[in-house]
Amino acid sequence: MGTKSKGGLLLPVVAVVAAVAYFAPEAARDVVGNLLPSDPVIIGVEAEAVMVADGAGDRVRQCTAAQVVSQKKCGDLKVIIMDAAKMPYITRNIALAWGEGKDFILTRSSTPRDANYKAACGGFVKKYTDGSCDEFAFASTEQGGAGARTEEVPSREQDCQGGTIGSAYRWQQIKAGDDFLVVISNPTKVATKPYVGTDIAEDKTSCGI
Repeated sequence: MGTKSKGGLLLPVVAVVAAVAYFAPEAARDVVGNLLPSDPVIIGVEAEAVMVADGAGDRVRQCTAAQVVSQKKCGDLKVIIMDAAKMPYITRNIALAWGEGKDFILTRSSTPRDANYKAACGGFVKKYTDGSCDEFAFASTEQGGAGARTEEVPSREQDCQGGTIGSAYRWQQIKAGDDFLVVISNPTKVATKPYVGTDIAEDKTSCGI
């Protein structure tokens, strides 16, 4: 079963009983517009919908979107859920990075994240008082560092992302050398425009698992 991107490419999607994959409303679709070589894919319906990178459907074919979100894994592949309702600008950066061909399956690094973060964001100069440099792939992964996609985001979102990733590493036992899939929940809440100094998140509660 598949659905077509705006470019007409047939994309694999999760098989869901009594449901079909769909592209979310404009708020999610317009994140990537027509500027990128491939678009993220929306899997599932309504509250259970998630966004994954083009190509990730093959890795989660045996699971429903609801299972991915509730169990935070699909088969033997662990999943880290990035909630767009809490992190609209960080999930925007992730979605755009996927569209540019950045990896959607990441590997936790055995070395401290500082060197990767400096390589990605060392030259960053914030435009807004509460701005912070976000990078994808994550600095704590082998795919992070130089070449990561960066955007300015609210510092609260950075704290939220750190809590989400740290909790996932701890509670899902994602160890150095382990692969994991990145998935975006609440995809209609992904920011459609760059950060301009206002935290637009609908949910500003604490982050983590």
